[in-house]
Amino acid sequence: MNQVKNRFFSFGLLAMALASLGSSASVTAREPSFIMSQGAVAGAAGADGSVISQTNAARARHGLPPLAVDSQLMNSARNHAQWMASNRNLSHGHGVAENIAMGQPSASEAVRSWMNSSGHRANMLGSGYTRIGVAVAYSSNGTPYWCQQFR
Repeated sequence: MNQVKNRFFSFGLLAMALASLGSSASVTAREPSFIMSQGAVAGAAGADGSVISQTNAARARHGLPPLAVDSQLMNSARNHAQWMASNRNLSHGHGVAENIAMGQPSASEAVRSWMNSSGHRANMLGSGYTRIGVAVAYSSNGTPYWCQQFR
C-alpha cells in the first residue's frame, strides 16, 4: 500500500509540474525515463526545485553545464528520502551516485552542507553526470531527509 501511495505521489507531482508549464513544456523521450527541460525545474516542488537550481548555479560557477531533471531519478530520490524519513535512517541507496543529508532546515542549508564536503561536492560538480533527481521527506518528528541523485 505504501508503494502505491508513493508512486501516486510521485506521478502526481510530476503531472502537476508539467501541467503548470502548459504548452512550453519540453519533454524528450530517453530510455525508459524522460528528461524535463530546464524550464521544468521551476515546476518542481519547492525544495526540490531549489536544490536543483542551486546545484546548477554551483555548476555554472565552475564552468559546468546544468544537470537535466530526470523523472526516474526524481522518483528514485523521492522514494529513498521517504524511506529514510519513515525509518529515521540516514543511509545510501544502491545503484546511483547520491548525496544524502538529514536535519538541514532548508534547501540552501542542504546544498551548503554538500558543497562543504569533498565527496558530496565531487558528485555535484561531476563532469560525468548529466541528469539529476532530488527530494526531501520529513520524519514523523519533522526532521528533513534530503536525497540528491545523479546519472
